[in-house]
Amino acid sequence: MSAHPADESAPGRKESHGRYHQLPATAMSEVEWHSVALSPITLIKGTESLIAARALERLRTLAREQNPEVAIHELPGESGESLVQVASPSLFGEPRLVIVPELQNAPDALIAEILDYLPSPEPDVTLVLVHRGGNRGKKLLDALTKAKVPTVPAAPLKRAADKQAFVTAEFTRAGRRIQPDAAAALVDAFGTDLSELAAISRQLIDDTTADDGTAPAPVTTSEVHALTAGRVESTAFAVADAAIAGREQEALQLLAQAMLAGADPVPIVAAIASKMRSLAAVTAPGATARTLGKPEWMIRNLSREARSWTDRSVARALDAVAQADHEVKGAARDPRWSVQHMVMEICRARRAR
Repeated sequence: MSAHPADESAPGRKESHGRYHQLPATAMSEVEWHSVALSPITLIKGTESLIAARALERLRTLAREQNPEVAIHELPGESGESLVQVASPSLFGEPRLVIVPELQNAPDALIAEILDYLPSPEPDVTLVLVHRGGNRGKKLLDALTKAKVPTVPAAPLKRAADKQAFVTAEFTRAGRRIQPDAAAALVDAFGTDLSELAAISRQLIDDTTADDGTAPAPVTTSEVHALTAGRVESTAFAVADAAIAGREQEALQLLAQAMLAGADPVPIVAAIASKMRSLAAVTAPGATARTLGKPEWMIRNLSREARSWTDRSVARALDAVAQADHEVKGAARDPRWSVQHMVMEICRARRAR
């Protein structure tokens, strides 16, 4: 669920001359990391450090945009400073952003201070609590939940749709745009590691930004493929796309290129298997973007392709994939031929229907 823009009408926040008032009991609870707005108290909770860092970076930026003179304090457990010291009313009423970066390791005294502070936050203070997992501080976490403090989930991203949203947000942060299918291609190639996905997004942004300051067009799939040409996953999905469309010659040429580049048969089969499972999934009764955890545009593309397949032809293709998976993992003497045979069988299954 996305947070509302930081304005006077946003729930959970009321401003008067740039100052915060107490968080109402009806405030929203969970907000996305790329949409979180300033609030008297915000909790960032989860083990994915990159998501937590992005949410914290956004809140720092918003605080500075609201008032460049904002004072930023961090309260690590060993600092010796107390929340009372940094959050007590100021004579000049200057705004403060107070961050507790390791709430799960905070001393009991600091946790008790936050519990006492929770019912009545200071109007000129934005308190951000970062809890990176574990059960320590459960009493405080329960109290924050009961108070409906805005909470940013920083759990590891597992769904492709969430990773694509991450890529889109990375481009937005840089003032750039990326086409949905290009974001999907980037996730296909680098989606196993979020830090790597962030780094390659940054590289793609830099590589496609003009030096003259002109606003560049949204990044396209071809630009992603140019950058990810050496990635096995990207090549394998291109093979899968061609095979599912019945373009046997193209699929075999792409496969040959991947093999010549030293691609291992196992991840190639895994990527093609993933694509075939997605095709099969969209044919299930009641399948939607929400139930499958995939973006609408991808479901539309898969559904359009599925019209050329029948239940029998899909089953035949999946059998070919399962056989190839078995063979490339040690059951055959020539894994390369197993992959080639699988691609041919998928194309023939589509033609046979």
